Amino acid sequence: MTTNAQAFSRAVLAWFDEYGRKHLPWQQQISSYRVWISEIMLQQTQVSTVIPYFERFMQRFPAVEQLAAADEDEVLHLWTGLGYYARARNLHKAAKQIVSAGEFPKGQNALEQLPGIGRSTAGAISAIAQGERAAILDGNVKRVLCRYQAIDGWPGQTSVTKQLWQLAEQCTPDQRFADYTQAMMDLGATLCTRSKPQCERCPLQQDCIAHRGGTQTEYPNRKPASQKPLRHTRMLMLVNEQGNVLLHKRPPTGIWGGLWSLPELNADTDPVEHAALHWQLQINEAEIWQNFVHTFSHYQLQITPLKSLLARPAHSIMEQGSWLWYNMQHPQELGLAAPVKKLLQRLSDQLQIGYRPRPLTITQEFSMSRTVHCLKLNKDAPGLALPPYPGAKGQWIFDNICEEAWKQWQDHQTRLINEKQLSMMNPDDRKYLTGQMDKFFSGEEFDQAEGYVPEQK
Repeated sequence: MTTNAQAFSRAVLAWFDEYGRKHLPWQQQISSYRVWISEIMLQQTQVSTVIPYFERFMQRFPAVEQLAAADEDEVLHLWTGLGYYARARNLHKAAKQIVSAGEFPKGQNALEQLPGIGRSTAGAISAIAQGERAAILDGNVKRVLCRYQAIDGWPGQTSVTKQLWQLAEQCTPDQRFADYTQAMMDLGATLCTRSKPQCERCPLQQDCIAHRGGTQTEYPNRKPASQKPLRHTRMLMLVNEQGNVLLHKRPPTGIWGGLWSLPELNADTDPVEHAALHWQLQINEAEIWQNFVHTFSHYQLQITPLKSLLARPAHSIMEQGSWLWYNMQHPQELGLAAPVKKLLQRLSDQLQIGYRPRPLTITQEFSMSRTVHCLKLNKDAPGLALPPYPGAKGQWIFDNICEEAWKQWQDHQTRLINEKQLSMMNPDDRKYLTGQMDKFFSGEEFDQAEGYVPEQK
């Protein structure tokens, strides 16, 4: 280490001894596991925000074995509100790898092999919990070093990042590197802040080039400006007769990966037709709520919420795989996308958990009294109030199948779904059920099933 670097680290450590934070939750009972969790949570997130999340996480998962054994939904549920959910998914994956290996990796290079752990996070774990000298370069440290040396260029550029890593390595002392690591993060978080830095209290002010030139707020240089594109989506809040809302689990990659969200529709998709065609659900016309914008790191998403109620009770089982009816009165422990969580709260407040199916109109009441000659039962009987779904097939059923026969099919369809573990969201399963329905009503031989049919209350 050069003399200047030694002076740098001595000044930082002297300041830390007198003013540094030493009572944060992750500074107690220090272990590789606790430091790892805190470092991941602190990425892009302030200490004051992280503290309650960290404490809840540690209470539920006090050791890596408990985290590895947990369901991903539970992990994401505890992460809801922290954002950047790939961090939580990577934590879960890494925990499984650690348990499978039989021990927590030792050393910066070994730690970097785990999902979601980069060079700086590995350095923090090594230095703070494992007694290995290692440099770190998180956002706080980048800001301190950029100002201290007046380093030009956006820190995200490869050449600037390389320069900052060289400086970070030079300044890291050979002793007390655990305290030094915490001190550098503290210095950037409490004094050398992004706006209104408290230079008069900084232990590095005498040799800080940016401070001497009065240009400290110009460093680090900002990322070259670019306008974020605006994308659009519509989120359907579909409420059933119990007041529960239909949710689906998003794919593991992409935005909100692995989280539960509301079904999304394109601008030209009719919600009523979509529900009938894809879910075999009869819903009322959707109420359009005021749209709002949710901002991601690379684009903005304009969300238009749609609220609709089931027009008829759902006889098909929706809770298959990546779909469920979310109980707002007794919420399941699921990871929810931030805007979805807000919409569900607003919807819950509006419904007051007192949903009842929308009353039939006079036209619908009249139509219920209609009689058809039922081809399935070969008798005249009360017909359906409405076609079960749009299109020619729905109209044929409306004209030729009575309500009693339709109810028999719905019960049989439920048995098939439960016995064969089908999903109404799977195109192949829907095709199979449509074929079975055709055989059921035409008198052809159809597949039998003894699956459970829930009691209709």
